[in-house]
Amino acid sequence: MPVSIDLGCGFRKKPGAIGVDIARLGGVDILADVFRPLPFRDCSVDEVFASHLVEHVDDLMGFMGEVWRICKPGAIVHLRFPHATTPYVIWKDPTHRRGVLTDTFNYFDPMTPDGAFFGYYHPAKFTIEKRVLRFNMNADTWKPGRGRLLIGRVLDALANRSQRAQYLCERFWGGWLGLEEAHIWLRALKPAE
Repeated sequence: MPVSIDLGCGFRKKPGAIGVDIARLGGVDILADVFRPLPFRDCSVDEVFASHLVEHVDDLMGFMGEVWRICKPGAIVHLRFPHATTPYVIWKDPTHRRGVLTDTFNYFDPMTPDGAFFGYYHPAKFTIEKRVLRFNMNADTWKPGRGRLLIGRVLDALANRSQRAQYLCERFWGGWLGLEEAHIWLRALKPAE
């Protein structure tokens, strides 16, 4: 049976996943600090979810290494986070430690120029399977006003029409228009056991 975990799940654990959080909340199955060694064996997890967690991490390289350690070869890691181009969303929360872009994860993907040139920082390797930029944060769980939702959908379509459009959005115009959230799916690169 596939093992899915939801790191930092809080009250909104992914259905079917094992919820891991430092806070004793409804939905938390394992009480643990997700910024320390994770309470899972090497190569034991098929799927990892972490929603609005990576912006709280002090040591992103160490955290990604720990996620990679527990992933089985080919495991999927889904990260969702407030996008770094919106300073208000990133810095209004005093527990946020960093701004994050989808391109931040290029350093873990040896098929990208950043991963090829700078991938020596850590042995954790992933391929980027998919990226999605969103102009309305949590629009799937919280419905913004009709006008904002419509404008967000139009901007989402423009930003996500290609990898080049995503790059241009992250690099140049996303911050002007209020890019609020990003999702990225990574696949763990490991030799098959």
